[in-house]
Amino acid sequence: MRKIDDLTQLLLNFTRGDGVFKTPIPRVSIIRSSMPTASELVLYEPAICVVAQGVKEARLGDKTYQYDSSHYLLGSMRLPVFGSVIKASKNSPYLCLRLDLDPVLVAESIEQCNVVFNDTGSPRSLKLGTMDKQLVDTVVRLAENIQSPENIPVLFPLVEKELIWRLLQSSQSHFVLAQMVTAGSQLRRIRKAMVWLEEHFAESISTKVLADIANMGQSSFHKHFKMVTGTSPIYFRSQLRLMAARRLMVVDGFDAAEAGFAVGYKEPSQFSREYSKQFGLPPKHDSLRIKSGTRFW
Repeated sequence: MRKIDDLTQLLLNFTRGDGVFKTPIPRVSIIRSSMPTASELVLYEPAICVVAQGVKEARLGDKTYQYDSSHYLLGSMRLPVFGSVIKASKNSPYLCLRLDLDPVLVAESIEQCNVVFNDTGSPRSLKLGTMDKQLVDTVVRLAENIQSPENIPVLFPLVEKELIWRLLQSSQSHFVLAQMVTAGSQLRRIRKAMVWLEEHFAESISTKVLADIANMGQSSFHKHFKMVTGTSPIYFRSQLRLMAARRLMVVDGFDAAEAGFAVGYKEPSQFSREYSKQFGLPPKHDSLRIKSGTRFW
């Protein structure tokens, strides 16, 4: 049976430096860092993250998730999360394999495995799980496809399905995956409102309208939205706006005032104040820091 050290060697062989690397395997990427990184607000996709070496921390609202070679992180929604590598060195870099989840495959696996889903629990969009021997073996066999791309069309779908099946057998992950695809679940209702906010974050919107989009009462919507995202709908929208403004400055060359107006801020002073509070530096200084090559994955 394969071990976590086998995964470490595979990821080291594929990466020659720090960064986020795409692989020949669909929806699989590798993250490597030879030093701890600052806590940064980034979008986490629905995915499973398996750490081969080092330690990373993710913070959603007032909850902190620390994952390492003994614990995976499972996410069921696209969410703004504060993430930072907290243990890494040049001789022992942080190494992580991330598989973005296919909701169609998850739904098919739930149906084929006859998984019984109870929709009475609280929505949870991030969850830590234990890396047991069987799961480690499955993940390593999935990663071995990096070395033999010709095997990917045949072997990867089989191993990916096995991985989803093993996650569904775990009480730690079953609920998160089931909420991801079950029609009418609280998580999916909240997801509808979140998708709307992602597409219209520059617009003004009331909590009542968002609750209507989610087909929920206002108080229930607000309660469950905070359970899922760790924050209120208005603050969630602010996070989306600030991340979008950051991209406009770094990638498209907007100045601070232009970026602020583009994402929905009416007053430059409010934009600068909220940006500084979120990212620790004023917009201009933060964008210069990123352009200079400071790493924050």
